[in-house]
Amino acid sequence: MKTNRFFSHHTLACLLGLGLTVPTPAFSADGLTGPALNRLNQQVERAVSRQIERQLDKASERLPESALPAAPATPPELPARLAIQSDTGLELFADVEVEDGWRAVERQWLVTVNASDTHHFNQPGITVIDQTPMAGLGLTVLRFRVSPGLDSRDQLQELLPKALAQRVDRNHIYRPETDASNHQGPSTTDEPPSCPVPVSIGMVDTAVETDHPAFAGTTVVQRDFLQDLHLADSYHAPTDHGTAVASRLAGKTSANAATRLPSATLFSASVFYGQPASVSGATLLHLVEGLAWLESNDVTLINVSMAGPDNRVLATVIKRLIDRGTPVVAAVGNEGPAAPVLYPAGYPEVIGVTAVNQHRKIYRWANRGEQVDFAAPGVDVAVALTDGQYGSQSGTSLAAPVVSAQLACALASTSLENALAQLTRRADDLGDQGRDPVFGYGLLPDTH
Repeated sequence: MKTNRFFSHHTLACLLGLGLTVPTPAFSADGLTGPALNRLNQQVERAVSRQIERQLDKASERLPESALPAAPATPPELPARLAIQSDTGLELFADVEVEDGWRAVERQWLVTVNASDTHHFNQPGITVIDQTPMAGLGLTVLRFRVSPGLDSRDQLQELLPKALAQRVDRNHIYRPETDASNHQGPSTTDEPPSCPVPVSIGMVDTAVETDHPAFAGTTVVQRDFLQDLHLADSYHAPTDHGTAVASRLAGKTSANAATRLPSATLFSASVFYGQPASVSGATLLHLVEGLAWLESNDVTLINVSMAGPDNRVLATVIKRLIDRGTPVVAAVGNEGPAAPVLYPAGYPEVIGVTAVNQHRKIYRWANRGEQVDFAAPGVDVAVALTDGQYGSQSGTSLAAPVVSAQLACALASTSLENALAQLTRRADDLGDQGRDPVFGYGLLPDTH
């Protein structure tokens, strides 16, 4: 989990003295606490990390300034509380800021339960909303709402038996891991298919624009996990991120390119709702429902190009998937080299993927650490855009499907252990000898 760091007036002054510009809110006599402090921490850490990287790049002159990748477009700051509404104007739930700067559904918590556990939630201050059985994973997830006085882990730990409290966590909200900016334009590439063998691949993401020409040669089976909410138009399921990821996973990335996996069936779990200013989110409940559905369709592996906080329910679901022989490949995130670990890529069982540019240099905003297993092209790479267009985007989200496609092809003829060994032997070791926190085992070139 993220930790709070307090930046004093003295620290801010030192940073400004180094020529770094950081957000400086007006301090009250009582100082900053809670969400306001968390927002300041995140803004300062991100600003300092990025500006130090820029100064180091200029000082070393490793590349011409024109060759350096631009920073990802910073998403607009959401209000502390954002109501998600139905098409009739009813508030379905609220997307709010919680501990450590993360976001979650307001006062909603999740827990994996057995039949003997449910009576513990029949008490004042707790309202059970629903129970979601996930037969393929052998799990049931109970969702409940708490009163304001119980809306913390400490309070719930006092109220629930210890073994049960250890399985409780917030209904957190997860975000895509792609630069929000699109660059339109035709591509002249004309590559052969990556892999002709039949495979079934799963992805949990935004919706995919299935009528896009990029998927004319791809079988896409899609399920919308928010359909029953009847969202208002402004919150309808977005399609930009999922369309781009799917094109690099199994479709076409340009009008002239071959279909990447022409014999594949792509199962797409649409779990995101839209928000104003092109910021989208997926609740943890919808995320794990999507993962369970993909498992029930016996997919070869699951690609997850999103990231967020560590969560006990998510960790349990991921472990069940791995134990049942379904690998998970995830983007490590675009928060920068000094950022904390993001999940699900941070779980040891998950195959974490980072991004490099055309010069085989690390994407400067990629997260780093022990969670990185492989690198793949993900900076200004060709993708399918919405409305039938093609263009380019950047982000670790777009590197993950390259690894997923190659791993799926290998798994068609061998075990997971052997398939990962094949990828490791194929990877170009770009960093320190052996596995390192920047490139993992190395770069898997995009052979498509």
